[in-house]
Amino acid sequence: MIADDGHQVVCLDQDLSAVTSLADRSTADPIPRSMTTIAGQASNLPFADRVFDVVTCAQVLHRFAPGLTLAEVARVLRPGGWIGVVYNTRDDTVPWVKRLTRLVQEYDASIMSGDFGHGSITALEESPYFGEIEKHSFRNWIPITRPQMLAMVSRNPQVAQLGAAEQERLLAQVGELYDSSARAPEPLLLPWQATCWRAVVDHSQITFGDGDDGLDIALGF
Repeated sequence: MIADDGHQVVCLDQDLSAVTSLADRSTADPIPRSMTTIAGQASNLPFADRVFDVVTCAQVLHRFAPGLTLAEVARVLRPGGWIGVVYNTRDDTVPWVKRLTRLVQEYDASIMSGDFGHGSITALEESPYFGEIEKHSFRNWIPITRPQMLAMVSRNPQVAQLGAAEQERLLAQVGELYDSSARAPEPLLLPWQATCWRAVVDHSQITFGDGDDGLDIALGF
């Protein structure tokens, strides 16, 4: 979508199969010419210094080594460039979603957590390479049918490991919850909360070498 808006985009993932599948899209649905796919590590970005206007990170910041990754992001951003972080979580403030959460969290305490991944923002707040953080949240309502809700719950790794009888009992409870909450024939609307943070890079703690051939980053360990 960003490339379709006319921006030059580089997609990076450590999983070679992920970037390969994106690059190998069919001729009927090709990737834009302005988009490049690269396999690499977030903590060792294979890019020159100060080449990007924006670096985005969706749903994965908590998986990275924050000191190394944020230093690398700062290195590849141009002066005045931004880092953008997004976490999309189910909004558990709606009554029927609260009941669903209680059912499933008996087996996986982390599932459907409304603040999933938000702890990784602490590293961004404490990083010397970025200024004050802006935060905005957006609610999206996604239709979900009864079979889709049952499939969503059964795909959870902890639920998938349950014995047949226990899994059947849980899915029956989920089905009953759906039936008592939905207004047939309309599907339920599952609320999602997209929380977005952004901050401007601060290069004052980075010393770039002459000709951009090298740099010195104080990681603060």
